[in-house]
Amino acid sequence: MIDDLRAFLDALKDRGKLRVVNNADWDLEIGTINELMSERQGPALLFDKIKGYPQGFRIATNLLHHKVGQKLAFGFSEEMTDLECVADWKERWNKFEPAPPVELKDGPILENILKNDDIDIYKFPTPKWHTYDGGRYIGTGVITITRDPDEGWINFGTYRVMIQDKTTLAFYASPGKHATIMREKYWAMGKPCPVAMCFGQDPLLFAVSTIALPWGISEYDMVGYMKGKGVEVVIDEETGLPIPATAEIVACGFSPSPQEDSRPEGPFGEWQGYYASGTRNEPVVHIKTLYHRNDPILFGQPPVKPPVNTWFPIPIHTATFLWNQLEKANMMDIKGVYVHGPGNRIIAVISLKQRYLGHAKQVATLAGAFLQGGACTGRYIITVDEDIDPSNLGEVLWAVCTRCDPEKYIDIIPGFLTSPLDPMLEPEKRARRDFTTAKVFINACKPYHWKDTFPPVNVAGPKLREQVLNKWAELFKDV
Repeated sequence: MIDDLRAFLDALKDRGKLRVVNNADWDLEIGTINELMSERQGPALLFDKIKGYPQGFRIATNLLHHKVGQKLAFGFSEEMTDLECVADWKERWNKFEPAPPVELKDGPILENILKNDDIDIYKFPTPKWHTYDGGRYIGTGVITITRDPDEGWINFGTYRVMIQDKTTLAFYASPGKHATIMREKYWAMGKPCPVAMCFGQDPLLFAVSTIALPWGISEYDMVGYMKGKGVEVVIDEETGLPIPATAEIVACGFSPSPQEDSRPEGPFGEWQGYYASGTRNEPVVHIKTLYHRNDPILFGQPPVKPPVNTWFPIPIHTATFLWNQLEKANMMDIKGVYVHGPGNRIIAVISLKQRYLGHAKQVATLAGAFLQGGACTGRYIITVDEDIDPSNLGEVLWAVCTRCDPEKYIDIIPGFLTSPLDPMLEPEKRARRDFTTAKVFINACKPYHWKDTFPPVNVAGPKLREQVLNKWAELFKDV
């Protein structure tokens, strides 16, 4: 079983999906190599002998942008289709039972412990990833660990982290995120927020950190459930936070209120393909303890301009939860849910068997209201009939083009929550922190009142297709 970043890299190497790169420069060159390889859907990259740094201080990138890496991290069979992966994760989630982390006294992350004047975050070869980034972002493939001061449960999520100085890190998190809510609770009490930032770890920890779990459910418990055993952790003495025992690099410290200390952060090239959020003062974390393994590996997961998707090619983190929310709301006969577009967040597609007049519109309206499943920063909710594979964007576009009358079946509704990263936020709205957007609801189902007389689809039936494929198996073997 894969329990750390090194075992994951070994598994990718065994599958021919890892390439070592020597002598690259941290200043834009590593970021550009990463970008070019992502565009080509190439192998994972492990950078060593980085300019200005000793051999062994490495950076790993492009680990999860291809389906081999994602399926390996989530434990999916390589033969599963994209929609089968989403459905499988939905079923696993429905059987979730928390598996709490296991506390250890020792672990590889304790090989090097730096405090006071020994702390220097610049000792790690942090890239400047994009040309106009406001600084060096050590936190791209990061998990940021916090504890709710009222309820005591542990959260971790992925929030971008820019180096401010050798002992200080930016702590950017969008409104409404769990870490944002938790740190504001501490500040309201007049206390700094304890924080641990982990910059290289088991990729499943990172993968789950990008999923919007419900409030009160710890990502540690979810990863433990998926692995069938609790995640091994050690406790940081200063903050009391549990950190992964096999992590590569961890910075632990405290985030004071913005009134006490906040510093310019950004811009940063984000997943929508723009430097969308500009430069603003953001909260910081003052590092009290810096941990790292011998020969540490920094995990880099910098966004790249779409249509490249450097998060996950299969939208486990969005489509699964939207599908579950719809079923929990008693929406019947949902056949599949998929989310397309940058970050797998923008275009939600729901396949259903229409059972009554208004069924498709009811499903779409509910989908737009849920914050999970891409709706938070999404703009388009599309409903299609059960014969359309929602993961196949070509089929979805065909349905939109041939089953949707724009005059009758497209609705535009304003007032939904978006994100400060949204490049279409008008300057005036951004200035008053009005982070709202409109959503487009597209009903690309056959019109319900005459769906049974809708022109039939020009395709061979499933039995005939199966018969021909079986008879002519040799012909189609390598196609």
